[in-house]
Amino acid sequence: MDNVEGSEWVVVMAMLAHILVCPGNKVEESFNMQATHDLLFLRNLTEFDHRDFPGVVPRTFAGPLYLTTVSYPFSWILSFMNMPKLWYMLLVRVVLGSTVVLSFLNFARSVKHHFGDDCAFYLRLITVSQFHFLFYASRTLPNTFALAMVLVVFQRYLDKQFLSAIRWATASMVLFRFDLFLLYCPMFLPVILLREVPIFGWNGAIATGLSTLLQTLAPTIAFDSFLWGRLVWPEAEVFWFNVVENRSHEYGVSPFLWYFLSALPRSLLLSLLLVPIGLILDRRLRWPVGIILVYILLFSILPHKELRFIIYSIPMLNVPAAMVCARAYQSRTQSWIRLLLYFGLTCHILVNTIATLFFIFAASHNYPGYEALGTVQWMMRADANKPYSVYIDNTCAQTGVNRFMQMYEKWNYDKTENLPLDQATPFDFICVGTYGRNLTQIVAQFDKTHRPMFAIPVFDGMKWKKMSSFPFYWPEVRLLEKVAMLRNRQHMS
Repeated sequence: MDNVEGSEWVVVMAMLAHILVCPGNKVEESFNMQATHDLLFLRNLTEFDHRDFPGVVPRTFAGPLYLTTVSYPFSWILSFMNMPKLWYMLLVRVVLGSTVVLSFLNFARSVKHHFGDDCAFYLRLITVSQFHFLFYASRTLPNTFALAMVLVVFQRYLDKQFLSAIRWATASMVLFRFDLFLLYCPMFLPVILLREVPIFGWNGAIATGLSTLLQTLAPTIAFDSFLWGRLVWPEAEVFWFNVVENRSHEYGVSPFLWYFLSALPRSLLLSLLLVPIGLILDRRLRWPVGIILVYILLFSILPHKELRFIIYSIPMLNVPAAMVCARAYQSRTQSWIRLLLYFGLTCHILVNTIATLFFIFAASHNYPGYEALGTVQWMMRADANKPYSVYIDNTCAQTGVNRFMQMYEKWNYDKTENLPLDQATPFDFICVGTYGRNLTQIVAQFDKTHRPMFAIPVFDGMKWKKMSSFPFYWPEVRLLEKVAMLRNRQHMS
């Protein structure tokens, strides 16, 4: 297929589109986003967000430090142009998204080397047609920082650069996600047992892993301990909390097969149906895909499950699906049946894309806190230099509000958790929300002191609308107001 490398730009543009349509962030991303803001803008450690809101377990500043370092030269341009902080947030997400995409494209080039140009081409197209991989590519999650490194591991593994793969695997595991041990164990144990890489010696697996461990942890533990104010290895504490104490179930429990019956179908869409066919067509794919399946199976033992925990599996599982499309493309001229088959396989990418557009629409309506604060600041932009006060409740803080959103220096933004009602009433603006359906009751609590300015609807599912003519039933999006912005009655001019 001609000019297959041109498809790389399609991946880049799709990643940027995800950022522009869904610029907000949720609570899982907040630490890394707030930490990046603080490293960019603050010099006084006592003002850092993690001092007031440390979270359940400490997280490493290695990811925010990387984003700050890469973003800093570009931030000068934004500062020179006097751009609002929101642009810095977009810059940070573009840096992270570009890092993940670059790792993915290098992985795709390795696929091209081993499985052909056409397979790499369809790997890129299939990935663009799916929602979750590119959506998470710019999210400031520990999983996303790890994803960029895991893709390098995959690339080095396919190229049989095992020692380099071990270095990247060790760094990603001890810095961001210790549970990646469940992926790396089935990946590297057979390689070591088959003596494709030596166990002992200065160039052995043990020495390589230990030296990488020391080189990674020595500077990062020092940096993290300085910022946290105590000696800390963040990922070790996360591992202890989630695995040893087994407290991850406090955030929800899913069935054992949830990843196979829910997460993978949603993330791979119709491409999932092609994975077993691709394994039949090319035996070389069975080993790397088998590693991924073992990893997901092992991870299924943990009670708390989220799609982002297995986000690393998507690129590798897409390879056999891409192989099916590549073989169909190569044989399309042999008969009209093969041409029809190729057309059908191409249409599966179109169906994926339509489903992804729906996912993007739903996701864009899932950050009401971000929309509420951004809207009120835009409405009151003429009063940017007035000393207004804004209270942001816990729901709004978890659905998009971060320090990059605090655009006016003269305004006071307060997000104290569980603030008593009588202490919230003096604020000029109050941003309140709910995860349930009782927003009206929450707003009514402030009726004596504040009046509603506007409410933000969020995606609340789909329903089928019955029609009297063809197609008789039509899908209809259901939106529900869950965040409201209130303004103090006494302070209104």
